[in-house]
Amino acid sequence: MGRWPRIGETVLTDKLWVEWASRQTTGNRSDEDIIRTFQSKERFFALLVSSLADAQRADMIDIADIAVEMLEQGSPPERVAKCVIEWAENDPPGGRRMPFSIIDVAADQPGALQMRLADSDAPPLFMTRRVEATYNHTLFLPPVLEDLYHGHLLRLCQLRLQDGDHLAMVSEGYVRAKGGAGRWVWKDIATYTRRLSATGCSAAQLLDAMFSTYRRRALSASAGEGGAQERKPISVVAMYIRPVRTVTVWTGPPLDPAQDEEALGRLMAEAGARVICGDTTAQIAARHLDANLELEPRPAHGWIEVPPLQTLAGVDLVTEGLVTMDKTLERMADAVQVNDLPRTQDGATRLARILLAADCVHFIVGLAVNPHQIDESGEPLRRGLVEKIAEHLKARAKIVSIAYL
Repeated sequence: MGRWPRIGETVLTDKLWVEWASRQTTGNRSDEDIIRTFQSKERFFALLVSSLADAQRADMIDIADIAVEMLEQGSPPERVAKCVIEWAENDPPGGRRMPFSIIDVAADQPGALQMRLADSDAPPLFMTRRVEATYNHTLFLPPVLEDLYHGHLLRLCQLRLQDGDHLAMVSEGYVRAKGGAGRWVWKDIATYTRRLSATGCSAAQLLDAMFSTYRRRALSASAGEGGAQERKPISVVAMYIRPVRTVTVWTGPPLDPAQDEEALGRLMAEAGARVICGDTTAQIAARHLDANLELEPRPAHGWIEVPPLQTLAGVDLVTEGLVTMDKTLERMADAVQVNDLPRTQDGATRLARILLAADCVHFIVGLAVNPHQIDESGEPLRRGLVEKIAEHLKARAKIVSIAYL
């Protein structure tokens, strides 16, 4: 699954964003739940299949893959859910119980997100919403239509999401946790979820807290029963609806100096954070903006690893080029989360902090060649370094684009 937790951000509108995080663990057996996610600039969906099912794992994986393919092709969750139930019954013959949940989010109009939910024989969705009048978070019960389909409980829902909504899909093993007074019922989990979301936590923080609480209850149950009990596979997909965070980074002069103003225009047109990497690039921007570049005050320890920063009106961060970007990549590689970055305020750390906190990152890369900064093939070192940073960010499920000039 990679070094980092599965945390992703999907831009769905020009205002709202689905921030998500998922995690799964195995029990005493070798099996585990199945989580499938898909993201693009227009859509996010997640499929969660509990391993505590009657179907064989190989069959579960095949069915999950087919369901994802249908969703990617645009099939509505309710149609996919009915097909999953039919497949679980007929392949292999004799009928199988396979708890699953599907959540599908897309923009239905500018600035608005529409959620479609479908689940069968699975724990219901946990959701909290901020009450505008009081700004308090409360449990929110989506308007679910319940029905029986081929003998299986099927729940369907369509709902418009709002800024500040928190959602959590959990596997069947999660709700079977015991501890203290006994089984952890839906109301207990819902109440705990509300308390967490009231703090305005991120999707990753909600995920961490839900797993921590599960582990405490499991340990309590083991102690109460005088020994270790069988552990069940558990999975959680946590989601948080919030405003989008974007950053645009311009580095390097364009190949044609006539495009200098176009590159600056692309940078300044962005509503999010704006960054310039490179002294020459910064000088071009200052000239066209008719503004002054100012060097940061020399820190007490001097500039040891990273060259100094500059300030420029209208730009959030101005750094040196190759050395700073190379150190930025090192900083990000050593950090799992933004909070893991050093507390220093040098250019590399500040750039790493901006990139890791962003949802959508856009690079503007000038292809003018500095003969002292090329690789063995004659390509600008800047281009290769930006592409490495972009791949690193994509591995963290960021939405990344690069424009070359």
